[in-house]
Amino acid sequence: MKSLKTGLYSSLTIFIVMLTMNSCVDSKKLAYFNNVKRDTTIQMQAVPPIFKINKNDLLQITIESLDAQAMAVLNQTNGSPTASSAGSAQMTTTPSTGTTSTSGTVAGNLVNEKGNITLPLLGIVKAEGLTKEELEAEIRKELIDKKIVLDPIVTIRILNYKITILGEVNRPGVIPVPNEKITLPEALGLAGDLTPFGRRDNVLLARLVGNKMVYKRFSLNDDKLFDKDLYYLQNNDLIYVEGNKAKAGQSDRSTQTIPIFLSSISLLAVILSLAIRR
Repeated sequence: MKSLKTGLYSSLTIFIVMLTMNSCVDSKKLAYFNNVKRDTTIQMQAVPPIFKINKNDLLQITIESLDAQAMAVLNQTNGSPTASSAGSAQMTTTPSTGTTSTSGTVAGNLVNEKGNITLPLLGIVKAEGLTKEELEAEIRKELIDKKIVLDPIVTIRILNYKITILGEVNRPGVIPVPNEKITLPEALGLAGDLTPFGRRDNVLLARLVGNKMVYKRFSLNDDKLFDKDLYYLQNNDLIYVEGNKAKAGQSDRSTQTIPIFLSSISLLAVILSLAIRR
């Protein structure tokens, strides 16, 4: 009888140990910045990237001027309401018709496959490859040269600035960036941080540079994420967090645990049956 109880306890112990080993995750790999010592100063080499307009970018182009009379003519030409009584006017272009609107509703101006946009009275304007500041200066110059507006103020925003985070994060998906600047830590925070199964030592960045997709792997366990090519993310960047071995084991856990559980139950049933008979 004593040997049966010993066998019973041994079986239970083995079962518990196997389950524990099956779900174990190294806590050291869950920490960020493992190589950063206490009271350490890290020299930041990262700077916000200079954003250049690409094909299929969606631009919000706003043109303002104190020349209310000129803007009123421009608005009338395009069939829009006249300027406000404050003595200034604003024109916001839309991609489909090129008409103006003072309603505040902005659809954006799409950069076509040739890298151009179309603006009222200006016609086709090259946008691809320019920074926002360069395109603003070009539009302003065209308005002045064609004597459409004497002293316009041109402002451009990128409406489709976004990044994508996939894999082992709590909230994977597309993250819009309205202020056109986002860091890697901010992006991970917006994605709800990595799950315990995310590999912090092997994260993938995919970035479109020209007509090529550039891939870069890095670790969150050290201070490399402060590098200039990583810290500030760029428009349309993709971050992929790979699952670790524990995650891979979890996918097979049901097929592993159920047979172990059933085998243990069968063994216990046999032991109890023998004990009852004795």
